[in-house]
Amino acid sequence: MPQFTDGQLNEQQELYDTGWQGELAQGKEQRGNLQTNLDFLVQTNLFRPGDKILEIGCGIGTVVFELMKQGHDVRGTDISQVAIEYGRSKYAGIRLEVQPAEELTFEDGAFNAVLSFDLFEHIARIDRHVAEVYRVLKPGGHYLFQTPNKWSNAVFETLTHRTLKWRRVHPSLHTPGQLRRRLAKHGFDVRFVKMNPINDYTRVKLRRLGLLGRVVERLDFRKLPLGLQTNLYVVARKSDSL
Repeated sequence: MPQFTDGQLNEQQELYDTGWQGELAQGKEQRGNLQTNLDFLVQTNLFRPGDKILEIGCGIGTVVFELMKQGHDVRGTDISQVAIEYGRSKYAGIRLEVQPAEELTFEDGAFNAVLSFDLFEHIARIDRHVAEVYRVLKPGGHYLFQTPNKWSNAVFETLTHRTLKWRRVHPSLHTPGQLRRRLAKHGFDVRFVKMNPINDYTRVKLRRLGLLGRVVERLDFRKLPLGLQTNLYVVARKSDSL
């Protein structure tokens, strides 16, 4: 039975359910750079006692669970029923819900912080998503997220897959300037945090590039210009007044 009244969202759910089924069957639980994403949250140091936090596109809920262990009031959403059901069975007491990133069911101003990792680039109707994030944030709240840099990701995906078909699953890649302008249009003040993404997870991906990958592995991305970052870590702040 269709989960949503929007046919495009049902197609997305079917796509991601299929993807999660295949990866979980192979024992792959994480799709993103978990350690660097968690380091980003530590470095921003924006969570306060009593804050309500939402992660959109949470997958099986590992980030949600890590924040739960730290005592935060946090919940997660994902469009994939498969991922949500798996996460509920894996992590005791976790609060996960099936919701698309473009249509959240939460009340206005429900959260102090909204998170997403490796989600932004996948959303075709990205302005609907940003507007929803703005709506559910309290005044002065933050949208903390990570998304691949359009400049570097387009090169990496094309070299890796030797085709441009990857653009179908990354319809909303942005450069730093494009991200700043899009978020500003929705009322956010934006700053970027440079993170070093090199760890065991990214080394596996870089091996696909051979010699170029080994060169990239030696770089400290915190010392490189924003335009050369592989991933953009964003702190977007909603204004204090509605």
